[in-house]
Amino acid sequence: MDAINKFATYLQDLPRKKFQQYLLLSIGGIALATGLFIYIIHQKKASLIQYTINLGKLSEKSATIIGQNRKMMLEEQHIRDIIEKNKGFSMASFFEQFCREQNIAPEAGWEPHIEPVNDRFDEVILPATFKNQTTKNLIAILSALAQKDIVTIKELRIRTQPDRKITFDLTLASKKLKIPVD
Repeated sequence: MDAINKFATYLQDLPRKKFQQYLLLSIGGIALATGLFIYIIHQKKASLIQYTINLGKLSEKSATIIGQNRKMMLEEQHIRDIIEKNKGFSMASFFEQFCREQNIAPEAGWEPHIEPVNDRFDEVILPATFKNQTTKNLIAILSALAQKDIVTIKELRIRTQPDRKITFDLTLASKKLKIPVD
């Protein structure tokens, strides 16, 4: 308490101009410190808001990735189930049988080949060309292929011929496990 009394006495003994200078310096210093404090708080708030927005975006991306992963795992399990159900499946045998059933003859050179898909599956690809066909034949072939779970149509190109017939290039695909089913 004694220090406060001494300080008060010191201020009272100061000349008026000197007191005003000290008062202005004190008010300026307090205003500067307050402004700096508010600026720092504002910058920190803006930084935290941006960080929260980024976390929200990352959370949405994570949820999307998790959803896609679940979908891919279900699709992979579906493919594994189809492969398990059709053990011993051969694309060449399937294609020959299918052509006999549909009463169609492909052009020569329709040998299947394998292309890697990922670390678990390969894809067996079989390109074939059919000439002198009708659109009715094509629709019947596509409908019959749609009934087969193990085979998918990878590509279809249709060309017209002058005699109202068509030629189409059909590429079939089937998945194959790189490692045997457990």
